[in-house]
Amino acid sequence: MMRASFVAAALWLVGCSSPAPESGSESPAASVPEAEPAPSEPSEVAAEPAVAEVAPEPEKPGWEPRPGDDVTPHHAIENVEALSYFFDQLAGLDDGETKVVRVVHLGASMIGMDDLPSVMRDKFQTRFGDGGAGLVLLQRYMTNYIHRWVDLKGKGWEQCYIGYLCKGDGHYGLGGATFWSAGGASTKITNRKEGLGSHSSHLEVWYAGQRRGGRLKVQVDDAEAVIVETAADALEDRFHTIEVEDGRHSVTVRPGGGGQVRAYGVVLETDKGMVWDQFSWLGAFTKRMHAWNDEHIAAQVKQRDPALLVFTFGGNDTRRIANKKLKPAQYTAEFVKGIKKVRAGKPDASCLVTAMTDRARSLDFDVTAVLGDVVEAQRQAAEEAGCAFFDSFTAMGGKGSLAAWRRKKPPLAAPDRKHLNHAGREVLGGWMYDALMAGYVERRRSAG
Repeated sequence: MMRASFVAAALWLVGCSSPAPESGSESPAASVPEAEPAPSEPSEVAAEPAVAEVAPEPEKPGWEPRPGDDVTPHHAIENVEALSYFFDQLAGLDDGETKVVRVVHLGASMIGMDDLPSVMRDKFQTRFGDGGAGLVLLQRYMTNYIHRWVDLKGKGWEQCYIGYLCKGDGHYGLGGATFWSAGGASTKITNRKEGLGSHSSHLEVWYAGQRRGGRLKVQVDDAEAVIVETAADALEDRFHTIEVEDGRHSVTVRPGGGGQVRAYGVVLETDKGMVWDQFSWLGAFTKRMHAWNDEHIAAQVKQRDPALLVFTFGGNDTRRIANKKLKPAQYTAEFVKGIKKVRAGKPDASCLVTAMTDRARSLDFDVTAVLGDVVEAQRQAAEEAGCAFFDSFTAMGGKGSLAAWRRKKPPLAAPDRKHLNHAGREVLGGWMYDALMAGYVERRRSAG
């Protein structure tokens, strides 16, 4: 009985079940949309640490030229990039560095009587600071040599000037003149009373060590003289340095016994500013620079440490070319050789060649026909030696301009048909200064 009830119940369950779905049909479960998951609680995001804002550094003010710097020159300098080292040294002074920037100016009578160089010295020291008188020779070895920033009293020295080729050893000093004495000679060099060059704080006596050299007495102001021994195993360059309180000073140099002494000059400088040395060689050919002993002139230039070397020659060489004794290309080679000899003492120094000015004569020779050739040879020398070039000849008007300058009121040229007078040199010096300053301004602007 129980068995029949169980079977009946089973059959009833089978009959009540749903038939299997047809192939391909959707199962009931698939037709019911899946429940979307409950949205989760937003996760807590850690806050980024606050970053303090850094104020930008204030921009350094750009360099601005001073009044009078930004000029359009009467005549521009060619290859002005060759003066970059000089301009950078001037920039250091402009930016407050404590140093002396030196120019060494070599040339013939065109820079004589310290006319043209004193114009440049005045302008540069007024603009960049008074570095003092610079290197002054022991004696006026000819009337062409003076220095307007000092009172120079020298007497009794025997002397040799490079233009005469009178020293076989080639030790003429940077100024092209050497002096010697065993007794009786003396030199006193004093800062001028007022204005630029009226004070100094750094002094140097330039002299030679030599075999059987005697004693040199060096006295500053009224102080007791210092004895400097000059004996050496061989001829050599020596420099005696004295630091003094800044002010007006005098330096006295004289032999002190014990043998012959040989010397060149005295430096009177401050600790900051511009110095423009000048050494004019009356009647000298450009090739007289070849007469220096190589090691000697290199040592002299190294000690002077110039930022700029300026070469102003050519007037005396015109007669050699006019007389067919020298070709322009040969003159170029002579000039380049001389420049390289001087620059060997400081290869980094900038250099500037200034062309000869117009003239009609050299001694008694008419040189008008070759002036253009000489100037072009000088331009070529500057290019080959890596120097800048200022064409003084073209700037003043070219051939025949000297006569026109002579006719100006007041005259700007001397009656000798060779040279500018002082007023003319002031004009030319002003043009050179403007050209240099234009290059300086451009250099500083390009440097940012």
